[in-house]
Amino acid sequence: MCLNQKNFQLYGKKNNLFKNLKLNLITLGVPCLLMAGCGHEYTIEPERLPVAYVGKAYNQTLKITGGKVSEQHFELNSNIPENQGFKITPVDDIDGYNHIKIEGIPKYKGRYKIVMNAYFYGRGDDKLTKTYEFVVKE
Repeated sequence: MCLNQKNFQLYGKKNNLFKNLKLNLITLGVPCLLMAGCGHEYTIEPERLPVAYVGKAYNQTLKITGGKVSEQHFELNSNIPENQGFKITPVDDIDGYNHIKIEGIPKYKGRYKIVMNAYFYGRGDDKLTKTYEFVVKE
């Protein structure tokens, strides 16, 4: 095999070798990058909330991992009465809604639900929903 200017051009306008390599890298690389970005696993820890007791201080931190939670699209619903003595808030401004704290001194026994819906920055419709059962005993 003889390489000459007609059938092999490394440089110049008719750079078939580099053009083909570029095309192959694009056709193989783009799908790989897209696949790598998919399938994030979002989690909220702990799996279950510890039991709270009437008249005793309760403090539990929830940690959301897998991406940065969007503050504008974070939803929290609970049937805990306002006079029960609990607050559910972000831990601080730095971590935003990736760290949530539940704290207070419960006044009444009961079973309650806490439902969290977290959406993530740069992830389109990615959503994590978690329902906790919150039990207060005497």
